[in-house]
Amino acid sequence: MRILALASVRHRLGSFAAVAVAVLLASALLTALGVLLESGLRSGVPPQRYAAADVVVGAAQAVEVVEDLDLRFAERAPLPADAAQRIASAPGVREAIAESATAVLVDGAPAQAVGWGTAPLAPSTLVRGRAPAAPSELVLDAGLADALSAGPGDRVRVAVGGVPQEYEVTGVTDTSAPRRPALYLTDERALELAGGQVDVVGVLAEPGATPEALAESISRALPGATTYTGVRRGDAEFLDAGEARGHLVTLSSSFAGTVLMIAVLVVASTLTLSIGQRARELALLRAVAATPAQIHRMVGAEVLVVSGTAAVLGALPGIWAAGLLRDAFAGAGRLPPDFALALSPVPPLAAVLLVVGTARFAAWLAARRPASADPMTALRESALPPPRVGALRARSGWACVGSGLLLCALPLFVPGELAAAGAAASAMLTVIGAALLGPRLVLASASLVSRPLTALFPVAAPLALASVRADARRFASVVVPILLAVTVAGVQVFTQTTVAAAAGAQSTEGMRADVVVAGEAGLAPQVATALREVADEVVPLVRGQVAARHTTLGEPTLTPLAAQGVDAPGAVLDLDVREGDLNSMTTGSVALSTLAAATLGVALGDRLPLILGDGAEITPTVAALYARGLGYGDVTLPRDVLLPHTTTKLDHLILVRGADEPAVTAALDGYAGVRAVPSADLTSAGQSERDGDSWTNLIALVVLLGYLAISVVNTLVMATARRGQEFALLRLVGTGKAQVLRVVALEALLLASLALLVGAAAVLPSLAGLSYGLTATPIPTTPWQVWAAITTTTLLLTLAATTIPARTTLRPPPVTLLSAAT
Repeated sequence: MRILALASVRHRLGSFAAVAVAVLLASALLTALGVLLESGLRSGVPPQRYAAADVVVGAAQAVEVVEDLDLRFAERAPLPADAAQRIASAPGVREAIAESATAVLVDGAPAQAVGWGTAPLAPSTLVRGRAPAAPSELVLDAGLADALSAGPGDRVRVAVGGVPQEYEVTGVTDTSAPRRPALYLTDERALELAGGQVDVVGVLAEPGATPEALAESISRALPGATTYTGVRRGDAEFLDAGEARGHLVTLSSSFAGTVLMIAVLVVASTLTLSIGQRARELALLRAVAATPAQIHRMVGAEVLVVSGTAAVLGALPGIWAAGLLRDAFAGAGRLPPDFALALSPVPPLAAVLLVVGTARFAAWLAARRPASADPMTALRESALPPPRVGALRARSGWACVGSGLLLCALPLFVPGELAAAGAAASAMLTVIGAALLGPRLVLASASLVSRPLTALFPVAAPLALASVRADARRFASVVVPILLAVTVAGVQVFTQTTVAAAAGAQSTEGMRADVVVAGEAGLAPQVATALREVADEVVPLVRGQVAARHTTLGEPTLTPLAAQGVDAPGAVLDLDVREGDLNSMTTGSVALSTLAAATLGVALGDRLPLILGDGAEITPTVAALYARGLGYGDVTLPRDVLLPHTTTKLDHLILVRGADEPAVTAALDGYAGVRAVPSADLTSAGQSERDGDSWTNLIALVVLLGYLAISVVNTLVMATARRGQEFALLRLVGTGKAQVLRVVALEALLLASLALLVGAAAVLPSLAGLSYGLTATPIPTTPWQVWAAITTTTLLLTLAATTIPARTTLRPPPVTLLSAAT
């Protein structure tokens, strides 16, 4: 069988080339995503200021989630004040150095203020000047000194929360930290600026002590703390590194699942088309007593040869593509630019096995009908393929379509984000159903447009419609990748536009403040005090993230939620309160958006367990429910509850009412990195996270659409190039080349239009359900420019991929084409 399969592949290289391209691209994509997944599990950002530390110790920065990724805290969790002393007593520890860091602006440049005692962790040594000895003295690292053109004897302004203070530069070190430049104060001053909080402890080992053994020793001396060694030390230094690894694992695994699902459909449609073109050959084999099992084995062996070779060849560029995806995600702000990739043979091997297994399964599906049909039926269907689909396939198709429509309607009966997510996912289920019902849809569309199309094109239209009706199965196989591209583009883009538009509208409608004050490194209480001299209402606001404990389908769940801390917000914010009273909240109260309350299953008066940004847990009582959660966050807490559990302990915004922008700007004179902006310019809560998600989804969309576009062209070229005999017969009965091309163009327009209509029919109910679940209105935001771009691209791509190969096929004389076909 293997010899027969190899001979068959050599004889039909053109036919199998399309299958090979689809498999190669899927293998490359899965390899790239596998590398990213492994990198999220094993790699990270190399340490900079902790490069000399053998072990770095920090508080737990995540809460364990059963059978899922741990949920990382958004803020820095503090260590006990005596952590360094307790760690110093552990065996193998030569020195334990506590670090307390504060985000500052130095003459407008962002930096971290730390104690001079932490210099050995880099290690940093003085190349000029001396160490700081007074509270008003500091040392700059080499990079920061160069950026500021400062050296010993110079004076610089260091601002914390916008409040500046002059310091004298007493020295410059020999090292720099490009990601987070450092300035060194006295240890006492650094601890004072940090509010007495210890962030991490860097540990230097005694000679002969290994980092792994030292980490175990430290864990026994300080139970509950997290130890970092090797590249993981970067997680302790940069909070975004640990968060990025979680993002990368989630993103790459979900992206890989989508790619695999699309690959199954694309490869299956390509194989169906390829095997359909060999219907006569397979029918003759059945007629000479080949059994269904032998047909399956032959087709399977051919596909294994082709897919195995293509998958291996695709895995190699997949490793290169992983670097491109890493750079793209870094550009979108979802990964640090210096996040390292982990390389091993596992991702390419897994990709090859997955893709080959997918191709083998698709081959079994595609060969079922020609293998199981009796010889006479097989010969008859090889000349005239049956337009109808089998009963099982039809029932499965209608079941998928019905299930998709039920999921769309889920938010009408079940409130919360879970139902909205189900509605968003329903489009793909509808598309799968449409793919199974493809021949019926092709026949129905041909009947629907028959009269108007014939009236417009009296010569070409009847030929195009006759061709479509005669081989509906082949045309259905061509429609599937086009339909997938339209649906994926529609769902991804319009989901983002719907959520962004709803959040923006809520933010605008709920804003009562005249001016918003923001700071590059937070806002100290002194800023609010200065503003109260010129404004009627001054309300500081802090933003953060919390996680709610609840149950979903009987299982304990942690759900992260955007939060804000604000006192008596009624004067400056209108959150559209539906129940309760926001202005009467106490330290034991919490207000929730109606969407969050439905998702969490809580009502007014219930107690809700929350994990704050640094891991502290509270159980407040729900005191109010409001509607504008997308614009202002799903959780509102008193400011004094949320603020102490942020990294900076500073406000993010100050909302001002009763003063114009010039007056506020004048009041802010003398503060560093603080600016006043019109309230209309305020971004909605969670907007930066949504922007990152939007760019990430856009990158994923571009990759998927690129794969689908190549698959569409691949399928259309294969389908058109194999019609040489049909074109030759048309030419011999007097049809000109131009007329044949018009027939092919009309077929292409019909298929593209069908894909656009079915795609819109799948996308719009899905978006309506999503919009209703999130905003209580079933009208999604679908900009016409996006529809126009999707429609134009689909039509042009389909036309080009059919007419260009058709023109090439028509070049030889008709007799030559007929002799080649026989």
